[in-house]
Amino acid sequence: MLLETLPSPYRPFLPSWRSPLYLHLAPIWRALERTLATCEGHVLDIGCGMQPFRHMLGPRVIDYVGVDRTGELTRPTLVGTAEALPVPDASFDVVLSTMVLEHVVDPRRVLLEARRVLRPNGLLVLTVPGVWPTHEAPHDYWRFTRFGLEQLTREFDFEGDLTALGGLWAVVGQMAVLALAPIRVVRELVPLVNVVAGCLDRIGSREDLALAWMVDARARS
Repeated sequence: MLLETLPSPYRPFLPSWRSPLYLHLAPIWRALERTLATCEGHVLDIGCGMQPFRHMLGPRVIDYVGVDRTGELTRPTLVGTAEALPVPDASFDVVLSTMVLEHVVDPRRVLLEARRVLRPNGLLVLTVPGVWPTHEAPHDYWRFTRFGLEQLTREFDFEGDLTALGGLWAVVGQMAVLALAPIRVVRELVPLVNVVAGCLDRIGSREDLALAWMVDARARS
């Protein structure tokens, strides 16, 4: 069988081209690996879950603190919420939050808290979905565009880079895979769709439909 099964219980992972989540997760994982390896100082992970990205942090990181609610799929250092972080002002050099903002009622409140706990010139590393089916219902409230994220980062005085992770062809391929994977007679087509859509996306793909976005921005002093 070519199709790669998902981990159970589910957690973020680096998928192979045989996985139903390859087009979605692989670009996010690789982008985070590149960025987190360069981080320094004290790191706060908002909505840390099982801390799947902690191992990516580089040798210059002094301390890691993960904040989340308690649950079977979370392993927080501190118990708390994204909207009311249980940490002092200006106490972290990096704030990381991966695929959390869509699950909070007020994303602005989360960014305000991130800005509060960051030191001057501190780094915000944020990933959010662009195109993705409803998940963790009913607590799934938002999807994001380049223009919405640019507005939010300006509003809270962040400046940096915004990167689309998976463009039009990745979206088309990933949505096809999600439809094919549950159907036994056609699920073995998933790896083929991954390879074709991934190649087309690397050749050139529009960003007006993006699977996900990554913010890599500094808090202005």
